[in-house]
Amino acid sequence: MEIRAALKKIKGKKTTILFDQALFSLFNFGSIFVLSKVADVAVFSDFVVFQSNVFFLFIFCTFFLSSPILVLYPKKWREHEKEYLRALLCSNIVLNLVIGLILFFLLQQQGLYVSYIFVVGIPFLMITFDIFKKYMFSSNRIPLYHAWVASLLLNIVFFFCIFYFNSSLTLTTILSIYFFSYAIATFYLLLIFLAKGILRLGFFIPNLNKNGLFFNVINHHFKYSKWIILGGIAYWGYAQGLYIYANELNTSPLGIGKIKTVQNLLGIVSIFIITVENFYTPMFSNFIRLHPTKNISEMVRKVYRENYIKALGLLLIVLVFSILFYEILYLEKYGEALLIISIYCFCQSLMLFLRPITMALKAQEITRPFFIGHLWATLTMLVVGSLLIETYDYTGMAICFASAVGVFSIIIVGYYKKHNSVNTIVS
Repeated sequence: MEIRAALKKIKGKKTTILFDQALFSLFNFGSIFVLSKVADVAVFSDFVVFQSNVFFLFIFCTFFLSSPILVLYPKKWREHEKEYLRALLCSNIVLNLVIGLILFFLLQQQGLYVSYIFVVGIPFLMITFDIFKKYMFSSNRIPLYHAWVASLLLNIVFFFCIFYFNSSLTLTTILSIYFFSYAIATFYLLLIFLAKGILRLGFFIPNLNKNGLFFNVINHHFKYSKWIILGGIAYWGYAQGLYIYANELNTSPLGIGKIKTVQNLLGIVSIFIITVENFYTPMFSNFIRLHPTKNISEMVRKVYRENYIKALGLLLIVLVFSILFYEILYLEKYGEALLIISIYCFCQSLMLFLRPITMALKAQEITRPFFIGHLWATLTMLVVGSLLIETYDYTGMAICFASAVGVFSIIIVGYYKKHNSVNTIVS
Protein backbone atom coordinates (compact mmCIF):
# COMPACT_ATOMS: atom_id res chain seq x y z
CA MET A 1 0.00 0.00 0.00
CA GLU A 2 2.81 2.42 0.87
CA ILE A 3 4.49 1.84 -2.50
CA ARG A 4 1.21 2.40 -4.35
CA ALA A 5 0.62 5.67 -2.47
CA ALA A 6 4.12 6.88 -3.28
CA LEU A 7 3.64 6.12 -6.96
CA LYS A 8 0.39 8.07 -7.13
CA LYS A 9 1.87 11.01 -5.26
CA ILE A 10 4.57 11.63 -7.84
CA LYS A 11 2.80 10.61 -11.03
CA GLY A 12 2.91 14.18 -12.32
CA LYS A 13 6.65 14.24 -11.77
CA LYS A 14 7.03 11.11 -13.88
CA THR A 15 5.17 12.73 -16.77
CA THR A 16 7.39 15.82 -16.61
CA ILE A 17 10.56 13.73 -16.52
CA LEU A 18 9.27 11.66 -19.44
CA PHE A 19 8.61 14.81 -21.48
CA ASP A 20 12.06 16.19 -20.67
CA GLN A 21 13.71 12.90 -21.54
CA ALA A 22 11.75 12.75 -24.79
CA LEU A 23 13.14 16.17 -25.75
CA PHE A 24 16.68 15.27 -24.71
CA SER A 25 16.51 11.95 -26.53
CA LEU A 26 15.15 13.79 -29.56
CA PHE A 27 18.39 15.76 -29.48
CA ASN A 28 20.57 12.65 -29.15
CA PHE A 29 18.60 10.76 -31.77
CA GLY A 30 18.01 13.71 -34.08
CA SER A 31 21.60 14.93 -34.06
CA ILE A 32 22.95 11.58 -35.26
CA PHE A 33 19.99 11.11 -37.58
CA VAL A 34 20.55 14.46 -39.30
CA LEU A 35 24.35 14.29 -39.36
CA SER A 36 24.36 10.76 -40.78
CA LYS A 37 22.08 12.03 -43.53
CA VAL A 38 23.59 15.42 -44.47
CA ALA A 39 27.28 15.08 -43.57
CA ASP A 40 29.82 13.45 -45.84
CA VAL A 41 30.43 9.77 -44.97
CA ALA A 42 34.08 10.45 -44.05
CA VAL A 43 33.19 13.48 -41.90
CA PHE A 44 30.46 11.54 -40.10
CA SER A 45 32.84 8.64 -39.48
CA ASP A 46 35.41 11.05 -37.98
CA PHE A 47 32.69 12.53 -35.79
CA VAL A 48 31.70 9.07 -34.53
CA VAL A 49 35.33 8.32 -33.60
CA PHE A 50 35.66 11.73 -31.87
CA GLN A 51 32.42 11.18 -29.98
CA SER A 52 33.52 7.71 -28.90
CA ASN A 53 36.73 9.12 -27.41
CA VAL A 54 35.07 12.04 -25.65
CA PHE A 55 32.34 9.77 -24.28
CA PHE A 56 35.05 8.18 -22.14
CA LEU A 57 35.31 11.45 -20.22
CA PHE A 58 31.54 11.94 -20.19
CA ILE A 59 30.83 8.45 -18.86
CA PHE A 60 33.56 8.71 -16.22
CA CYS A 61 32.26 12.04 -14.87
CA THR A 62 28.62 11.01 -15.15
CA PHE A 63 29.12 7.87 -13.07
CA PHE A 64 31.27 9.72 -10.54
CA LEU A 65 29.48 13.06 -10.25
CA SER A 66 25.94 13.22 -11.63
CA SER A 67 24.34 9.76 -11.53
CA PRO A 68 25.00 9.23 -7.77
CA ILE A 69 22.95 12.37 -7.02
CA LEU A 70 19.73 10.37 -7.48
CA VAL A 71 20.81 7.94 -4.74
CA LEU A 72 22.99 9.99 -2.37
CA TYR A 73 21.35 13.42 -2.28
CA PRO A 74 17.99 12.18 -0.85
CA LYS A 75 19.85 10.19 1.81
CA LYS A 76 22.37 12.69 3.15
CA TRP A 77 22.97 16.03 1.43
CA ARG A 78 19.68 17.94 1.51
CA GLU A 79 20.83 20.14 4.39
CA HIS A 80 24.14 21.02 2.70
CA GLU A 81 23.02 21.36 -0.89
CA LYS A 82 25.19 24.38 -1.78
CA GLU A 83 28.39 22.70 -0.61
CA TYR A 84 27.23 19.51 -2.31
CA LEU A 85 26.75 21.23 -5.67
CA ARG A 86 29.99 23.21 -5.29
CA ALA A 87 31.97 20.02 -4.76
CA LEU A 88 30.43 18.35 -7.83
CA LEU A 89 30.77 21.32 -10.19
CA CYS A 90 34.35 22.15 -9.13
CA SER A 91 35.34 18.51 -9.52
CA ASN A 92 33.78 18.55 -12.98
CA ILE A 93 36.09 21.42 -14.00
CA VAL A 94 39.24 19.70 -12.73
CA LEU A 95 38.44 16.28 -14.18
CA ASN A 96 37.65 17.69 -17.61
CA LEU A 97 40.87 19.72 -17.76
CA VAL A 98 43.06 16.76 -16.76
CA ILE A 99 41.39 13.86 -18.58
CA GLY A 100 40.60 16.08 -21.57
CA LEU A 101 44.31 16.78 -22.05
CA ILE A 102 45.04 13.04 -22.24
CA LEU A 103 42.20 12.50 -24.72
CA PHE A 104 43.45 15.44 -26.81
CA PHE A 105 46.76 13.68 -27.43
CA LEU A 106 45.09 10.30 -27.98
CA LEU A 107 42.88 11.83 -30.67
CA GLN A 108 45.96 13.17 -32.42
CA GLN A 109 47.45 9.68 -32.36
CA GLN A 110 44.28 8.47 -34.12
CA GLY A 111 44.68 11.13 -36.81
CA LEU A 112 41.94 13.48 -35.57
CA TYR A 113 43.31 17.00 -35.10
CA VAL A 114 40.67 19.01 -33.26
CA SER A 115 40.87 21.89 -30.81
CA TYR A 116 41.52 21.17 -27.12
CA ILE A 117 38.54 23.46 -26.38
CA PHE A 118 36.17 20.94 -27.98
CA VAL A 119 37.72 17.94 -26.21
CA VAL A 120 37.30 19.64 -22.80
CA GLY A 121 34.40 22.02 -23.37
CA ILE A 122 31.81 19.71 -24.89
CA PRO A 123 31.91 17.02 -22.14
CA PHE A 124 32.20 19.72 -19.44
CA LEU A 125 28.97 21.35 -20.60
CA MET A 126 27.22 18.00 -21.07
CA ILE A 127 28.10 16.90 -17.52
CA THR A 128 27.19 20.27 -15.95
CA PHE A 129 23.85 20.08 -17.76
CA ASP A 130 23.32 16.58 -16.34
CA ILE A 131 24.33 17.58 -12.79
CA PHE A 132 21.79 20.41 -12.80
CA LYS A 133 19.03 18.09 -14.03
CA LYS A 134 19.79 15.26 -11.62
CA TYR A 135 19.69 17.77 -8.76
CA MET A 136 16.31 19.04 -9.97
CA PHE A 137 14.89 15.50 -10.17
CA SER A 138 16.09 14.72 -6.63
CA SER A 139 15.47 17.92 -4.70
CA ASN A 140 12.07 19.27 -5.86
CA ARG A 141 13.49 22.76 -5.23
CA ILE A 142 13.06 23.94 -8.82
CA PRO A 143 9.93 23.44 -10.97
CA LEU A 144 10.73 20.59 -13.34
CA TYR A 145 9.38 22.38 -16.40
CA HIS A 146 12.69 24.26 -16.46
CA ALA A 147 14.37 20.94 -17.31
CA TRP A 148 12.37 20.48 -20.49
CA VAL A 149 12.70 24.16 -21.41
CA ALA A 150 16.48 23.69 -21.30
CA SER A 151 16.20 20.53 -23.43
CA LEU A 152 13.96 22.39 -25.88
CA LEU A 153 16.55 25.19 -26.15
CA LEU A 154 19.24 22.60 -26.82
CA ASN A 155 17.21 21.18 -29.71
CA ILE A 156 16.26 24.54 -31.23
CA VAL A 157 19.79 25.97 -31.21
CA PHE A 158 21.44 22.78 -32.48
CA PHE A 159 19.09 21.99 -35.34
CA PHE A 160 18.84 25.61 -36.47
CA CYS A 161 22.63 25.81 -36.71
CA ILE A 162 22.93 22.42 -38.45
CA PHE A 163 20.43 23.35 -41.14
CA TYR A 164 21.95 26.84 -41.50
CA PHE A 165 25.44 25.41 -42.10
CA ASN A 166 24.33 22.15 -43.81
CA SER A 167 26.21 22.94 -47.04
CA SER A 168 29.58 23.24 -45.26
CA LEU A 169 29.55 20.70 -42.42
CA THR A 170 33.16 20.01 -41.55
CA LEU A 171 34.09 18.23 -38.31
CA THR A 172 35.07 21.58 -36.76
CA THR A 173 31.71 23.10 -37.71
CA ILE A 174 29.81 20.19 -36.17
CA LEU A 175 31.79 20.36 -32.91
CA SER A 176 31.34 24.16 -32.74
CA ILE A 177 27.57 23.71 -33.03
CA TYR A 178 27.56 21.07 -30.27
CA PHE A 179 29.56 23.36 -28.00
CA PHE A 180 27.36 26.40 -28.64
CA SER A 181 24.09 24.45 -28.19
CA TYR A 182 25.10 22.97 -24.84
CA ALA A 183 26.45 26.34 -23.69
CA ILE A 184 23.07 28.03 -24.30
CA ALA A 185 21.05 25.26 -22.59
CA THR A 186 23.40 25.04 -19.59
CA PHE A 187 23.48 28.82 -19.20
CA TYR A 188 19.67 28.82 -19.01
CA LEU A 189 19.73 26.34 -16.12
CA LEU A 190 22.51 28.32 -14.44
CA LEU A 191 20.31 31.43 -14.53
CA ILE A 192 17.42 29.48 -12.97
CA PHE A 193 19.67 28.19 -10.17
CA LEU A 194 20.86 31.76 -9.54
CA ALA A 195 17.30 33.12 -9.57
CA LYS A 196 16.18 30.47 -7.03
CA GLY A 197 19.11 31.30 -4.72
CA ILE A 198 20.57 27.79 -4.95
CA LEU A 199 23.72 29.19 -6.58
CA ARG A 200 25.20 32.64 -6.04
CA LEU A 201 27.69 34.73 -8.01
CA GLY A 202 30.43 33.89 -5.49
CA PHE A 203 29.58 30.21 -5.61
CA PHE A 204 32.99 29.02 -6.84
CA ILE A 205 35.01 31.12 -4.39
CA PRO A 206 36.65 28.60 -2.01
CA ASN A 207 35.23 28.55 1.52
CA LEU A 208 37.93 27.26 3.86
CA ASN A 209 35.39 26.66 6.62
CA LYS A 210 33.51 24.24 4.38
CA ASN A 211 36.49 22.27 3.03
CA GLY A 212 35.54 19.34 5.26
CA LEU A 213 32.13 19.12 3.62
CA PHE A 214 33.72 19.40 0.18
CA PHE A 215 35.94 16.39 0.75
CA ASN A 216 33.12 14.49 2.46
CA VAL A 217 31.01 14.86 -0.69
CA ILE A 218 33.81 13.65 -2.94
CA ASN A 219 34.64 10.79 -0.57
CA HIS A 220 30.96 9.75 -0.36
CA HIS A 221 30.62 9.78 -4.15
CA PHE A 222 33.87 7.88 -4.55
CA LYS A 223 32.92 5.16 -2.06
CA TYR A 224 29.54 4.74 -3.71
CA SER A 225 30.68 4.97 -7.32
CA LYS A 226 34.22 3.55 -7.41
CA TRP A 227 33.02 0.25 -8.86
CA ILE A 228 30.51 2.05 -11.08
CA ILE A 229 33.32 4.30 -12.36
CA LEU A 230 35.50 1.32 -13.19
CA GLY A 231 32.44 -0.34 -14.68
CA GLY A 232 31.72 2.84 -16.65
CA ILE A 233 35.20 2.76 -18.13
CA ALA A 234 34.66 -0.88 -19.06
CA TYR A 235 31.20 0.00 -20.43
CA TRP A 236 32.79 2.66 -22.60
CA GLY A 237 35.12 -0.06 -23.84
CA TYR A 238 32.36 -2.01 -25.57
CA ALA A 239 29.73 0.70 -26.10
CA GLN A 240 31.95 3.45 -27.55
CA GLY A 241 35.40 1.91 -27.70
CA LEU A 242 33.93 -0.57 -30.17
CA TYR A 243 34.07 2.14 -32.85
CA ILE A 244 37.72 2.93 -32.11
CA TYR A 245 38.54 -0.80 -32.07
CA ALA A 246 36.72 -1.35 -35.36
CA ASN A 247 38.51 1.64 -36.88
CA GLU A 248 41.86 0.14 -35.86
CA LEU A 249 40.79 -3.18 -37.44
CA ASN A 250 40.22 -1.29 -40.72
CA THR A 251 36.41 -1.36 -40.72
CA SER A 252 35.17 0.83 -43.58
CA PRO A 253 33.89 4.36 -42.84
CA LEU A 254 30.59 3.22 -44.37
CA GLY A 255 30.43 0.30 -41.91
CA ILE A 256 31.11 2.53 -38.89
CA GLY A 257 28.53 5.06 -40.07
CA LYS A 258 25.99 2.30 -40.70
CA ILE A 259 26.33 0.82 -37.19
CA LYS A 260 26.09 4.26 -35.58
CA THR A 261 22.99 5.08 -37.63
CA VAL A 262 21.20 1.85 -36.66
CA GLN A 263 22.24 2.20 -33.01
CA ASN A 264 20.85 5.71 -33.05
CA LEU A 265 17.51 4.66 -34.56
CA LEU A 266 17.02 2.10 -31.79
CA GLY A 267 18.25 4.59 -29.20
CA ILE A 268 14.66 5.82 -28.93
CA VAL A 269 14.26 3.05 -26.35
CA SER A 270 16.68 5.05 -24.18
CA ILE A 271 13.92 7.61 -23.62
CA PHE A 272 12.00 5.05 -21.61
CA ILE A 273 15.10 3.54 -19.96
CA ILE A 274 16.46 6.85 -18.66
CA THR A 275 13.01 8.11 -17.66
CA VAL A 276 12.41 4.98 -15.58
CA GLU A 277 15.82 5.41 -13.93
CA ASN A 278 15.41 9.14 -13.20
CA PHE A 279 11.93 8.54 -11.80
CA TYR A 280 12.38 5.37 -9.76
CA THR A 281 15.97 5.61 -8.45
CA PRO A 282 15.24 8.29 -5.80
CA MET A 283 12.14 6.27 -4.85
CA PHE A 284 14.26 3.13 -4.40
CA SER A 285 16.66 5.10 -2.17
CA ASN A 286 13.83 6.52 -0.07
CA PHE A 287 12.28 3.06 0.22
CA ILE A 288 15.52 1.74 1.71
CA ARG A 289 15.87 4.75 4.00
CA LEU A 290 12.31 4.43 5.34
CA HIS A 291 12.08 0.61 5.35
CA PRO A 292 15.62 -0.71 5.96
CA THR A 293 14.35 -4.15 7.00
CA LYS A 294 12.13 -4.74 3.95
CA ASN A 295 13.29 -6.67 0.89
CA ILE A 296 13.66 -4.33 -2.07
CA SER A 297 12.37 -7.12 -4.31
CA GLU A 298 8.87 -5.86 -3.44
CA MET A 299 9.68 -2.56 -5.16
CA VAL A 300 11.32 -4.28 -8.13
CA ARG A 301 8.25 -6.43 -8.74
CA LYS A 302 6.12 -3.30 -8.61
CA VAL A 303 8.24 -1.62 -11.30
CA TYR A 304 7.97 -4.67 -13.57
CA ARG A 305 4.20 -4.86 -13.13
CA GLU A 306 3.82 -1.14 -13.82
CA ASN A 307 5.92 -1.12 -16.98
CA TYR A 308 6.31 -4.48 -18.73
CA ILE A 309 3.37 -4.02 -21.13
CA LYS A 310 4.56 -0.51 -21.99
CA ALA A 311 8.08 -1.85 -22.54
CA LEU A 312 6.95 -4.62 -24.89
CA GLY A 313 4.77 -2.21 -26.86
CA LEU A 314 7.60 0.31 -27.06
CA LEU A 315 10.07 -2.28 -28.36
CA LEU A 316 7.66 -3.46 -31.06
CA ILE A 317 6.92 0.11 -32.19
CA VAL A 318 10.61 1.04 -32.24
CA LEU A 319 11.53 -2.09 -34.23
CA VAL A 320 8.91 -1.36 -36.91
CA PHE A 321 9.79 2.34 -36.92
CA SER A 322 13.51 1.61 -37.31
CA ILE A 323 13.01 -0.79 -40.21
CA LEU A 324 10.70 1.57 -42.11
CA PHE A 325 12.73 4.68 -41.35
CA TYR A 326 15.96 3.05 -42.42
CA GLU A 327 14.42 1.72 -45.64
CA ILE A 328 13.16 5.19 -46.56
CA LEU A 329 16.13 7.34 -45.57
CA TYR A 330 19.30 5.27 -45.38
CA LEU A 331 18.98 2.25 -47.67
CA GLU A 332 20.50 4.00 -50.67
CA LYS A 333 23.39 5.48 -48.67
CA TYR A 334 24.32 2.56 -46.36
CA GLY A 335 22.71 -0.56 -47.87
CA GLU A 336 20.61 -3.31 -46.24
CA ALA A 337 20.51 -3.43 -42.44
CA LEU A 338 17.65 -5.71 -41.33
CA LEU A 339 20.02 -8.11 -39.52
CA ILE A 340 21.83 -5.23 -37.80
CA ILE A 341 18.53 -3.64 -36.70
CA SER A 342 17.35 -6.98 -35.27
CA ILE A 343 20.60 -7.46 -33.32
CA TYR A 344 20.48 -3.98 -31.80
CA CYS A 345 16.78 -4.34 -30.96
CA PHE A 346 17.68 -7.50 -29.01
CA CYS A 347 20.38 -5.53 -27.16
CA GLN A 348 17.99 -2.73 -26.24
CA SER A 349 15.43 -5.28 -25.03
CA LEU A 350 17.97 -6.79 -22.64
CA MET A 351 19.07 -3.40 -21.29
CA LEU A 352 15.48 -2.24 -20.82
CA PHE A 353 14.31 -5.28 -18.87
CA LEU A 354 17.50 -5.27 -16.81
CA ARG A 355 16.96 -1.70 -15.58
CA PRO A 356 14.84 -2.35 -12.43
CA ILE A 357 17.45 -4.85 -11.23
CA THR A 358 20.31 -2.40 -11.77
CA MET A 359 18.37 0.33 -9.94
CA ALA A 360 17.80 -1.98 -6.99
CA LEU A 361 21.50 -2.86 -6.75
CA LYS A 362 22.52 0.81 -6.94
CA ALA A 363 19.96 1.83 -4.30
CA GLN A 364 21.40 -0.86 -2.02
CA GLU A 365 24.85 0.58 -2.84
CA ILE A 366 25.93 -2.80 -4.24
CA THR A 367 28.03 -1.51 -7.12
CA ARG A 368 30.91 -3.95 -7.57
CA PRO A 369 28.84 -6.21 -9.90
CA PHE A 370 28.69 -3.38 -12.46
CA PHE A 371 32.45 -3.30 -12.78
CA ILE A 372 32.69 -7.08 -13.05
CA GLY A 373 29.82 -7.24 -15.56
CA HIS A 374 31.13 -4.45 -17.79
CA LEU A 375 34.72 -5.76 -17.59
CA TRP A 376 33.68 -9.21 -18.79
CA ALA A 377 31.52 -7.59 -21.45
CA THR A 378 34.50 -5.59 -22.75
CA LEU A 379 36.72 -8.67 -22.77
CA THR A 380 33.99 -10.50 -24.67
CA MET A 381 33.83 -7.69 -27.21
CA LEU A 382 37.61 -7.77 -27.73
CA VAL A 383 37.73 -11.53 -28.20
CA VAL A 384 34.68 -11.75 -30.47
CA GLY A 385 35.86 -8.66 -32.35
CA SER A 386 39.27 -10.15 -33.05
CA LEU A 387 37.52 -13.15 -34.63
CA LEU A 388 34.71 -11.42 -36.54
CA ILE A 389 35.27 -7.73 -37.32
CA GLU A 390 37.96 -7.99 -39.97
CA THR A 391 36.05 -10.76 -41.76
CA TYR A 392 32.46 -9.57 -41.38
CA ASP A 393 33.01 -5.78 -41.06
CA TYR A 394 29.95 -4.04 -39.57
CA THR A 395 28.06 -7.31 -38.99
CA GLY A 396 30.96 -8.44 -36.83
CA MET A 397 30.70 -5.15 -34.88
CA ALA A 398 27.01 -5.77 -34.18
CA ILE A 399 27.61 -9.36 -33.02
CA CYS A 400 30.44 -8.11 -30.78
CA PHE A 401 28.15 -5.62 -29.08
CA ALA A 402 25.33 -8.15 -28.64
CA SER A 403 27.72 -10.68 -27.11
CA ALA A 404 28.98 -8.07 -24.67
CA VAL A 405 25.46 -7.02 -23.62
CA GLY A 406 24.45 -10.65 -23.14
CA VAL A 407 27.41 -11.38 -20.87
CA PHE A 408 26.76 -8.23 -18.82
CA SER A 409 23.08 -9.15 -18.37
CA ILE A 410 23.84 -12.66 -17.18
CA ILE A 411 26.35 -11.42 -14.59
CA ILE A 412 24.07 -8.67 -13.20
CA VAL A 413 21.06 -10.99 -12.86
CA GLY A 414 23.29 -13.51 -11.08
CA TYR A 415 24.52 -10.95 -8.56
CA TYR A 416 21.00 -9.65 -7.97
CA LYS A 417 19.71 -13.14 -7.19
CA LYS A 418 22.65 -13.67 -4.86
CA HIS A 419 21.86 -10.52 -2.84
CA ASN A 420 18.04 -10.73 -3.05
CA SER A 421 16.55 -14.13 -2.45
CA VAL A 422 13.07 -13.25 -3.82
CA ASN A 423 12.49 -13.73 -7.51
CA THR A 424 11.62 -10.29 -8.90
CA ILE A 425 10.59 -10.92 -12.45
CA VAL A 426 7.72 -13.30 -11.88
CA SER A 427 5.12 -11.66 -9.66
